[in-house]
Amino acid sequence: MTTAQLIHAPRSIPGGNQYQQLGYVEAHDAVNSEAFAFVAYQETDSSGKWRVLIDGNQSSGAFFEPEAIAGKARTAGVQGEPWFQWGYSIDPCESDPRTVQFRVHVKDGKPQALEMFMQLRNGDGTLDTPRSVRFDWPTDRKRPALTSSLSLMPAAGMFLALVWQIIRP
Repeated sequence: MTTAQLIHAPRSIPGGNQYQQLGYVEAHDAVNSEAFAFVAYQETDSSGKWRVLIDGNQSSGAFFEPEAIAGKARTAGVQGEPWFQWGYSIDPCESDPRTVQFRVHVKDGKPQALEMFMQLRNGDGTLDTPRSVRFDWPTDRKRPALTSSLSLMPAAGMFLALVWQIIRP
């Protein structure tokens, strides 16, 4: 039996911001009798600028701005870390073993995937089965690939050399 999501990505606005759901995860914390749910989505404005957001039904989420995430991914890559945590979290401690984390997975110093990870509690306080969803980090499809822009360099250089020959005294 499939149940409805507890939280949804916003609806796209014709001529305005566009939203695409990337992932959804939910889990139940039996000790507090609360359902936690998170939805991740990509928001793209009318100019093509995008970011990833995570909204939660019981808590804060996170904003993932591409430039900030790229910088942190470079740092994580240099330090040899396979992922880093970003935004809202519940980190386990002696009195509360729950975990809620938003993880950015890194490969070669670049963001590779996002993961929403939760491990909540059974009624007796022991940890329940972890719940997680992982999805690819969006790419900026509007930005030309480096190889295509570099392929124009020899032609541009020849053009400038020709112009120099014409205007040179």
